[in-house]
Amino acid sequence: MSWLDKVRAIGPAIDQAAADDPLATELSPAVVGMLDDLGVFAMMAPRDVGGSEATPTELIDVISELSYWDGSAGWYAHAVMTGGSVAGAFLGDKAVEAIFPGGKFVRAAGQAAPTGKAVREGDHYRISGRYSFGSGTPHAQFIVGGYVLHEDGPDGIRPVLSDHGAPVMLIGLAPRETVRFLGNWDVIGLRGTGSYDFEVAEQLLHEDFFHNTAAPLHRRGGALYRMGFMALPCISHGAFAIGAARRALDEWLAFAKGKPRGNGKPMSESEAFQRDFAVACADLRAAEAWFRGTFARLYAAALAGEALVDDLRLDGRLSTSHAFVVATRVAQRAFASSTTHAVRNGSRIQRTVRDIQAGNAHFLTAEQSLIDAGKVLAGAQGAALVF
Repeated sequence: MSWLDKVRAIGPAIDQAAADDPLATELSPAVVGMLDDLGVFAMMAPRDVGGSEATPTELIDVISELSYWDGSAGWYAHAVMTGGSVAGAFLGDKAVEAIFPGGKFVRAAGQAAPTGKAVREGDHYRISGRYSFGSGTPHAQFIVGGYVLHEDGPDGIRPVLSDHGAPVMLIGLAPRETVRFLGNWDVIGLRGTGSYDFEVAEQLLHEDFFHNTAAPLHRRGGALYRMGFMALPCISHGAFAIGAARRALDEWLAFAKGKPRGNGKPMSESEAFQRDFAVACADLRAAEAWFRGTFARLYAAALAGEALVDDLRLDGRLSTSHAFVVATRVAQRAFASSTTHAVRNGSRIQRTVRDIQAGNAHFLTAEQSLIDAGKVLAGAQGAALVF
């Protein structure tokens, strides 16, 4: 049975759990257990540490399918999956022993935005920081954080700069017991992800628990990690958008088939609906084809040991953001067309629209990502794209 078939089989149960408790700020333990039992959380981790090291196609299939049934489940799962890939492929041996004891992933998740500070002390780093949007943290035993590396300078502590003049950023995984969660996840979308703000207490942590993104060489695994450090979060975010938008289309069509118009015929038989629905389907299918095709080409290049050309790297970032542009447009059109049905609490189309809007607020795919890509496309002075 394929990964997609396994996840599709539990989809209705995931959907029902979300409907049963729409105000929950975390996934139900039953859903987390099902995903853990299937091995979903370790899909992105290298085989060397007990993960599946799945292909981009498999990852897109699974994350989009989970997001179809419940956006929170898809988002939560991809946050933990990405944490596993960082831990297994990029961290040192001491970290792997702690995070994958006996080849079992104990789960890691958090927020990689560099709002924390790190100072090197021998073979350790002294770290601290405060973060928001810590998706997937409710059941994680190690908490991901982004840290700007600092050093002593003539005017005090200052950021360390890379060869390109940008601050050096570390991705670090701190033990859960050293982290304080602020319990403030009160939002309209992605409610079940448990994306609480959190504070990492000041502590010394061995260098094996950190990855320097200025030198993004993986230590374990193969082509999946040669695509570029940002490739995996791009895959997971874009797949979420595709799956959630596909659900919006299905819910819109179901509403249209059951909604009679003034002439007694259902909305789905009106030419206006048929035109709008066809355009929305074409938009989403085109976005998905570009997104899937881009990461298939990136993976093929990595498998062949080829250098990743700039145009392909740009497509990786831009196809991800474009998936959200299209998903947002499709969801808004479906919401507007579904009249008062969509505004009622408990409506699945409303839940899907809220989840897509919340996901689109993430820094990886938000407006600044499009601006950065546009600068490169326009040849603007000093333009650079992180991938």
